[in-house]
Amino acid sequence: MVQTIIYSQTVISIDENLSRNKDKSLVLAIAASAVLPGAGHYYLGENSRAAAFFWVDAALWVAAGTTWLYGDSQLENARGYAVKHAGAEGAPKNLDFLSVMGDYRSRGGSLYQNSSPDNNEDYNQAMIRSGLAIDRDYPYERGYIWDWGSSDNPETTARMAEYNDMLKRHRIAKIAFQVSLGAMALNRVLAILDAMRIHKKTSANFSQLRFIPFATPEHSGFFVDYGF
Repeated sequence: MVQTIIYSQTVISIDENLSRNKDKSLVLAIAASAVLPGAGHYYLGENSRAAAFFWVDAALWVAAGTTWLYGDSQLENARGYAVKHAGAEGAPKNLDFLSVMGDYRSRGGSLYQNSSPDNNEDYNQAMIRSGLAIDRDYPYERGYIWDWGSSDNPETTARMAEYNDMLKRHRIAKIAFQVSLGAMALNRVLAILDAMRIHKKTSANFSQLRFIPFATPEHSGFFVDYGF
């Protein structure tokens, strides 16, 4: 005859990882992540993930600062170059105006006229042909008057090309700066979402009763698993 013994055992188990953040504020974790990515994770005890978000944000701050400084220096260099080679004394460090200077050889006609001048090389004439006043956008006064010289002179053409390269480098740096700012914003969004996920995962406050059957050659029965 085979004797079967049926008994039960109650196992009380506590998974501390599932409830270690149940007393911590989700709002505070979100706010900290928005201000400094990684701070919310540090608050929740996720130090390795905190470090990852922090160093990414630090790298983006460096990138933003570097590209802004480089772009600003290129714009200042372009302005100084225009003052030196186009006589634009007192020209403002304004990208729109400096770009116009790169599109036209002069404001009101080159001092040394070309033998076959291109009508589009004179800014004032281009405005008049468009039916606009020559001072509609910029006053016709010192600081807004320039002359790169005739296109018959290869040197003046090379100077305009160098000047436009400076403006191009400024625009590229400006785009890189804006991308860095966008990446910083995205890093904060990701940090917030990840902090929310971790808080939810580690803030359990529940009880659960499970019956787990078992059988061996000598015994059979079930365990009662009570977790909280």
